[in-house]
Amino acid sequence: MPRFAPWYRREDYALVREILEDGETFPLAFDEWEKKAESERAAAKREGVNIIPVFLHPDEFFTFCKEKKISPNSVTAAEFASSRGAASFSMGL
Repeated sequence: MPRFAPWYRREDYALVREILEDGETFPLAFDEWEKKAESERAAAKREGVNIIPVFLHPDEFFTFCKEKKISPNSVTAAEFASSRGAASFSMGL
């Protein structure tokens, strides 16, 4: 089974950095984040791990965190993406 990772759209990136409690650890510019994420994805692929991006919608993610009373941070985003990706994958989407 592949691994799933949170992925962000250029137009959502500033909001993502704002809503994540550890958003200040992300690169300031979307292009920097994208380059790093693609590099990490390529490195994983060389090791036989297929990472599938799961686009995270900031409003949906923030609402989910608020309803579950959990912190919106990069760890939670990764878990959210993994859960959403696995569900889609198991349904063949």
